[in-house]
Amino acid sequence: MGISIDGKTRLAGVMGNPIAHTLSPAMHNAAFSALGINAVYVALPIPAEGVKGLLQTCTDLGMLGLNITIPHKRLAMKYVHECSADARRIGAINTVVFQGKKRIGHNTDGLGFLQALKAAKISLRGKRAVLLGAGGAGRAVAVSLLQAGVTHLTLSEPNAKQRSGLLRQLKILGYNNRVIGVEPNAPVLRERALAAHVIVNASPLGLKPGDPLPISGEWIPEKQAVMDLVYGHGLTPWLQAARKKQCRIVPGWHMLLYQGAEAFRLWTGCKPPVEIMRRALLRSGVEGK
Repeated sequence: MGISIDGKTRLAGVMGNPIAHTLSPAMHNAAFSALGINAVYVALPIPAEGVKGLLQTCTDLGMLGLNITIPHKRLAMKYVHECSADARRIGAINTVVFQGKKRIGHNTDGLGFLQALKAAKISLRGKRAVLLGAGGAGRAVAVSLLQAGVTHLTLSEPNAKQRSGLLRQLKILGYNNRVIGVEPNAPVLRERALAAHVIVNASPLGLKPGDPLPISGEWIPEKQAVMDLVYGHGLTPWLQAARKKQCRIVPGWHMLLYQGAEAFRLWTGCKPPVEIMRRALLRSGVEGK
């Protein structure tokens, strides 16, 4: 069944900047089509100064739902009327549900992250983890790692304000005795990375061709778990470096799938067709040639 647009078609989408790389439209449109839902999902490029206005426009249009991606996950939180418990705990939103004139902010990133690791049979309890990046997605990953039982979390983020902000949030949640924050390239980061069981790149490094690796490939521990939230066509350079160290790798599109499935459930009230969504991502070339 294909997408048929008419006068009753509902609109859903994702806003971010940049947004051209997103594969969310393929995934969600396949799900709408499979369940016979008269809706279409589009990508909405928007700069920071346009976020408030776009959210109001989406409300006025009676949109079915909206995803928020880099770099607007914290900013958009200011312009919703309510937030779920998970969103408040994380301090960022990636999903908006429209209820009449009311905007409800949710965060499905943490659930998507944990489901991606579970599918890869990677356990976290009692493990040491390194997290690279403290933006909106990084905040969700940090909270999820600690909730899942990691004993030590090392957080690396070049933006001192973002780094200290996340550390304050984790302290409020009672996790400060299990977390340290460090600058990129600090000697302690090398030590923590080489001793880690799990390393996650939640930074935007890898989105653009020619980006440096989040950390040196020499700092990747052998035969451990490495995940990159950045996704594209084939493995990112970061995951290619991890593969050379015989690591268990988890591409970012796995998290994209599961966080998107939960957003779909929130918007529609329907059980998401996860396998159909997965196949749509695979047809989009996430595993490369």
